[in-house]
Amino acid sequence: MALGDEKYISLTTFRRDGTAVATPVWAVKLDDERIGFWTSSGRERPSDLRTPRVTVSPCDARGRVRAGAEAVDATARLVTGAELEESASRSSRSTAS
Repeated sequence: MALGDEKYISLTTFRRDGTAVATPVWAVKLDDERIGFWTSSGRERPSDLRTPRVTVSPCDARGRVRAGAEAVDATARLVTGAELEESASRSSRSTAS
């Protein structure tokens, strides 16, 4: 299964000192190269994305990474406006099915 087809992914951001911080997030495929994500708690803040370098891997709702899954290097960015609405719209369609 491709990461864009996963319901949850483990998003690992990195603090200024390089410490990895993994957070399970809801994910939705936006296109062949982009995945939208968010948390229910609002855990990911702009300061958490100070550096765009992240890793992602498939996980369950509790953040347990699937056995044998490898982390994929990725780039994250905070979006607002139309891009945020696109993620929300696709998410509501995917959870309705």
